[in-house]
Amino acid sequence: MSLLSGNLQAFSAIVQQSTVHGAAKQLGLTQTAVTQRIRALETELGTTLFLRSRRGMTLTQEGQALLRYCNGAKDLEGEALSQIGGAGSERASYIAIAGPTSVMSSRVIDLCSGLYKEWPNLFLNFIVNDAEDRLGLVRAGKAALAIVPPEQVPNEMDSKVLKPEKYVLVAASDWKRRKLSEILENERVIDFDEKDQTSHQYLKEHGLLGKLRRPRLFANSNDAIIKLFANGVGFGTLTQEVAKPHLESGELILLNGGAVMTSPLALTWYPRPEMPDYFGAILRTLK
Repeated sequence: MSLLSGNLQAFSAIVQQSTVHGAAKQLGLTQTAVTQRIRALETELGTTLFLRSRRGMTLTQEGQALLRYCNGAKDLEGEALSQIGGAGSERASYIAIAGPTSVMSSRVIDLCSGLYKEWPNLFLNFIVNDAEDRLGLVRAGKAALAIVPPEQVPNEMDSKVLKPEKYVLVAASDWKRRKLSEILENERVIDFDEKDQTSHQYLKEHGLLGKLRRPRLFANSNDAIIKLFANGVGFGTLTQEVAKPHLESGELILLNGGAVMTSPLALTWYPRPEMPDYFGAILRTLK
């Protein structure tokens, strides 16, 4: 059962399926019926919701705004149905959280694991990504929550300050007797990709950036970067939480005397006039 109107159900189905054909199949309607519903919705709202091409249908900016409304309405359905007829307790609730690898792997996933005991019908989708525009995922309705630097939080979104990340400079244990100045001049920094400036920011903050002589290397996963560090291919930054087990095992060592760089973080989401209880629980859980 859905409390959304038939037109909004057709709209949501097209977003999910990317085509009228797929939406019609999902809803058990003819393609003509789905098309008529979308035309009626666009006429009612006085706007265009989709851009149509051979590749399918993509949302306009106005369509993205309507999708956020639909997602918010679906979040409240369970509670409404529960109050009306007791059916909401069995309804599944889907929430996607987008964040960088370091935060998601060392903090967010562990913190959220306990939510399933209180909310057995809650389904969390963790979007672990260091390169993609995480705010863009929220704007497109593909994620309900995103973890970003505080300065990136837009005015139209709510936010919560999280515990900052603390980065350290690490390298292979075989480099233990080498001087940092010699490492900077002869070895390569390894980062996620060309947009990742974390290691450069660390070195700049500690007055070391000018000593670099070689171009960077890139690997777009923590596991790959750590393996390259351990094999002596290069050096770079990790958060203290991610680095800890590898430092304790002796696989990696700290450089620069273990000095840290603090990087603030914020959790952001679109305002919800009536916030579902489980959504509030997620916000309280993430720290």
